[in-house]
Amino acid sequence: MKRNIPDIDIYTWDEVNVICKKLIALIDKPFDVIVCIMRGGAVPGVIIANELGIDEVIAIKIVQDGQRKGANPSEDTGEPGVYRAEKGVVLVPLNDFNLKGKRVLVVDDVLDSGQSIKTALNEIHKQRPADVKLAVMQKKTYSQIEPDYCVETRTNWLFYPWMSLRELEEMKKNLARKARP
Repeated sequence: MKRNIPDIDIYTWDEVNVICKKLIALIDKPFDVIVCIMRGGAVPGVIIANELGIDEVIAIKIVQDGQRKGANPSEDTGEPGVYRAEKGVVLVPLNDFNLKGKRVLVVDDVLDSGQSIKTALNEIHKQRPADVKLAVMQKKTYSQIEPDYCVETRTNWLFYPWMSLRELEEMKKNLARKARP
């Protein structure tokens, strides 16, 4: 992993592939459907589906304001503060895809606070699947939930090859604001 920016881990496609292969090796049961958490879970979800021979791959999109703004501003000063998880909102639903009685593997790239995943899992459980498990490439040390399958724990911000340079610049700006006295 290239670490040419302090506090941001930048991954290459080859590194993501290695992490996905490690994640696949941890998966110890069969699944009928993969639900990718969009956007970050799309790439690892498809890699896992291809390797495990799972044809049914669907997506759900959850957003939180904190994901758009970065760390929440302090109420006293208006300056960026510590990231506070906000409840996720379903932006793109599962629509009419029937998960009843199916074994579902939910896939995301990184598990931050866990609020988006909680929202997605609530939506999935409404359809009464037989089993639901969560697989993530990485999780943050402050995550409020524990995934069923995870390769590693991280503290830094994570930049994957499918992310845009605009997102990298936003990360840098948020880190610079955070570093101000």
